[in-house]
Amino acid sequence: MKNATEFSVRKPLGGLLPRSAVQFATVSGGRPFPAAAARGDTRPPRSARWRALGAVLGLFLLPAVAFAQLGPYEIQLAADHFPAQLLRREKNGDVWLRRINPDGTPGPQVGYAAADLTGVAMPRPAFFSNIEAMVAALAAPSADAAARAHAALDKFILQSRPFRDLPGVVSDEAVFLKGRVLDRQGKYPEAIRLYEELRAKTNPESSFAETARIREGIDHAKLTNSLDAVECLAGLILPEEDEPLLSELLFALGDSYAQLENWDNALLSYLTLAVFYPYAGNNEARALTRAMTCYAALGEWEPLYRTIQDTIAIDPAGPAADYARRFAKKYAKELGQAGQFVEGGERVVADVAATAVEGTVAATEAPEHTQIQTAPAVSETVAETVEYPDDLL
Repeated sequence: MKNATEFSVRKPLGGLLPRSAVQFATVSGGRPFPAAAARGDTRPPRSARWRALGAVLGLFLLPAVAFAQLGPYEIQLAADHFPAQLLRREKNGDVWLRRINPDGTPGPQVGYAAADLTGVAMPRPAFFSNIEAMVAALAAPSADAAARAHAALDKFILQSRPFRDLPGVVSDEAVFLKGRVLDRQGKYPEAIRLYEELRAKTNPESSFAETARIREGIDHAKLTNSLDAVECLAGLILPEEDEPLLSELLFALGDSYAQLENWDNALLSYLTLAVFYPYAGNNEARALTRAMTCYAALGEWEPLYRTIQDTIAIDPAGPAADYARRFAKKYAKELGQAGQFVEGGERVVADVAATAVEGTVAATEAPEHTQIQTAPAVSETVAETVEYPDDLL
């Protein structure tokens, strides 16, 4: 008589399974089921046959998902360390490793609770630096270069994602870099989704969680999702060690407040840039031109008067000074009255208005102060150089 389970499992699979797989799936100890034996039927009940089949199929399906074989890396425990490969992650969170023997040959598989692993010495992949350089370049990456970067990052993320919460595993950095590539491609909604994932699944104290929040807010500002941008960016500790990122943060926050006509908070962002970080990316001139719109909206004519003077003094022949002259011409009456209380009197305003650039630039009226102008249409050169910080990306 054939083994009951062996018969029921091997028959539907055409005898293609190894005998060890059939033995793994054995149920009821290989003996005929009592009710079936009374009828002379050696097959197990149908439900048992399906369970056996599922168990055998599991032998073939599980390894493709669970076995990544990352490494070997130096694994640190509380009181031990050894080289091992990261193999798989169980549903309960346990981590399975394959220890590497002193002679370099594969050793036994061992499982540990994730909390027992205090560190994984995973080196930073070399291609991360290449992608960082591509993202930092002034020119946006080509479609081919971006596609190659995404392919490399996707492969690494897929392999390392099960272990992303282990100390030392750099999976989160790969997700962040993928978001930055999407930023440079102008695919802001897709980048925002990755940054939201990082914020949700990364330790809140992680530097990537904080930087992802900043990048998410900047992208919301570019999409003019002003409320979302303010929610992400307001109240953050400024990343003073990274002035380009800090500049993007404050410009995005100021522009979002301006979109919401919250002029006081917009001014606070712009003046922080102009006073404390004036030399990063031409911040001073770019911030002062934005501050002009805020002062005009608030009817603060004396500060506007001084801001126009300061902007022209930075580079009298530059596009920011050109924009300041246009602003002075539009509000000549209000500024003339304010100038009575400022050194130089009305003469400065009159001179500014008289020397405004002729032609297309001078003929184009400055925006009404009741309108939100994050990029006033002075001319193509002025708009690109002065107004929006895309050149810093």
